[in-house]
Amino acid sequence: MVRHSSLRVLIAGGGVAALEAALALRALAQDRLNVELLAPEPQFWYRPLAVAEPFGLGEVRQFELAELAAAAGATFSPGALTAVDAERRLAHTSLGSSLPYDVLLVACGAVPSPAVPGALTFRGPADTERIRQLLEDLAAGRVGRVAFVVPWGAVWSLPIYELALMTAAYLTERELDHVELILVTPEEEPLQLFGRAGSEAVRELLEERSIALQTSACPVELVDGELCLVPEGSIAADRVVALPRLRGPRIDGLPQTVEGFIPVDAHGQVHGLSDLFAAGDITNFPVKQGGIATQQADTAAELIAANAGADLTPQPFRPVLRGLLLTGRQPRYLRHELTGGAGDASAASPEPLWWPPAKIVGRYLAPFLGTVAGVESPPEAAIPGALAVEVELEREQLADATALRPEIGRAAEGENRTTVEDVMSADPLVVAPEDTLGEVAEKMRERDLGSALVCDDGRLIGILTSRDLLRAFAGRVHPSEARAREWMTAEPITVSAATPIEAAVTLMTEYGFHHLPVVEEERPAGMLGLRQAARRARGRTGISLGF
Repeated sequence: MVRHSSLRVLIAGGGVAALEAALALRALAQDRLNVELLAPEPQFWYRPLAVAEPFGLGEVRQFELAELAAAAGATFSPGALTAVDAERRLAHTSLGSSLPYDVLLVACGAVPSPAVPGALTFRGPADTERIRQLLEDLAAGRVGRVAFVVPWGAVWSLPIYELALMTAAYLTERELDHVELILVTPEEEPLQLFGRAGSEAVRELLEERSIALQTSACPVELVDGELCLVPEGSIAADRVVALPRLRGPRIDGLPQTVEGFIPVDAHGQVHGLSDLFAAGDITNFPVKQGGIATQQADTAAELIAANAGADLTPQPFRPVLRGLLLTGRQPRYLRHELTGGAGDASAASPEPLWWPPAKIVGRYLAPFLGTVAGVESPPEAAIPGALAVEVELEREQLADATALRPEIGRAAEGENRTTVEDVMSADPLVVAPEDTLGEVAEKMRERDLGSALVCDDGRLIGILTSRDLLRAFAGRVHPSEARAREWMTAEPITVSAATPIEAAVTLMTEYGFHHLPVVEEERPAGMLGLRQAARRARGRTGISLGF
C-alpha cells in the first residue's frame, strides 16, 4: 500500500528508460514513492528485433503499458509531455491536463527523422514491409546494388550493420550472386564505438559476406542512382537503406540542445533545475542505445530513492556499452570499455559477454520482460564466459566517436580568406541563466538584438533568441517567473573566430540558424548574424544563397 505521504514521482515516457526507472524505484525505494507513468501510446514495443522481422528471424513484441506499469508498482496515464512548469512543479500534457509532481523524470526518447533524401529510412517496425519489398526486388533481379548507410548526427549505427549482414545471408541462401552490397559510414572504423576487437570482428564479417565498406564518408543524398558523399565523391547505388537521424521532442520549459536533447549531470539531474531528471535517448549523452538508457535510468532512480530516504549511496553514471549483433547466422556479442588511456578493453564473441544475454540489457527490465513474456532464463552459470562488467566510459572519447557530422574547419594559416572574425559582432548580449525572460526581453529591446548568450561563470551554456521568447510567451508563461535556463537552447552549436565564413554560412543554413555564437575556449567572443555572413560569402563566391 502506497502511503499518502509518499513523494509523487512522474515518469514521462513509455520506453525502456521509463520502465527501467519505474522498476528500479520500486526495488530501491519500496513504499516511499508514488510513481506515475505518462506515455503517449498505450503499448510498449520491444523494438530491437525489428531488424530481424523482415527476414523471418524474429518478431517485434508489444505489451500493454498499463499492465506493465501496474506490475512495476506504478499507475499509468495517457498523454505526451509537452511543457514543464518547474516553478510550480506541473507537467502539461498533449491531452490538456496538468499533472503535479514532486520529482519529474523525463524519459521521452527520441524522434527518428529521415536524414538521406531518396533513401529508404529504416526506423523500426513501421518499415518492415518496405525492407521485405526490397528483398523481393533483389530476388526478382530488379535491383543490382544496394548501399546501407549511416548518416551524420545522432544515430545508433548497429542496426544498419545487422541489416546489411542479414541481407547478405538472404542473398547467399538463395544463390543470388548478382547483387552488390556496400556499407557507407562517417565512422573511421566499422562500428567503432565497440573498440578494436568489435571493429575487427565486424570488418571480418563484412569481408566474409562480400559487403564492400566505405568509411569516413557522410552520405547526404541519393540522386539519379548516385549516392552523394561529404567531403567528396559519390557511389553508384540502385537503392539506399539509411538509418534515421534522432532528435529529442520539443518540451517547453526545459533546456534542450538544437537537436532537442536535455543536458544532464552524472546523476541524471537536469542542469540548474531541482527535482528534475532525464534518462535515455532524450539526454545529451552521445550514445543512443537501449542498454545505455537503462543504465541512465538506474542512476537517476538511485538518487531519487536516496532523496526519498532509502538507505543507499547513489552512484554516478558509469556506462558500459554492450551490443548483440544479429548476422543472419550466429549472433555476435560485442562489449567495449573505454579505459581512459589504460588501453583498449574490447571484446567480440559468439558467446554471451553479459547476463542476461538479452538484446536490451537492463538490470531490472530484462528479467522483468522475461517473466511477463513467460520466458525463463537459464541459470547464469550455464552460460560460458558470462561476466558482469562495470566500468566508466569517458565522455570526451565517446563524443569524438559519435560526433558523426561534416567538420567545420578553420582557415589555413596565412590563407587569404574571409573568416567569422571579419564579420561577427564582437559585443554580444550576455545574460545569466537565472535572469527572467522579462529581463532578457528588455535587454534585447534596448540593444535592438534578436538573441542573447546565456553564460554561467563566463562559460557559454546556451542561447536565447526572440523565437524562444515568442514560444514562451505564447505558452502564457509569466515574464517575471520563467528563467532563461528553462527556455534557452542548451549547448549551442558554435564556431571559432578563425572559421571560414563560407563554412559558417553552410552550418547556419543547414540548421536554420539566424544567430551563431562565436567562442574561444568555451567563452563568448562574438555573435555572427546570418544576413551579414551570407552577404560576405555571396560576395566572395558569386553564388546566390537565397537571401
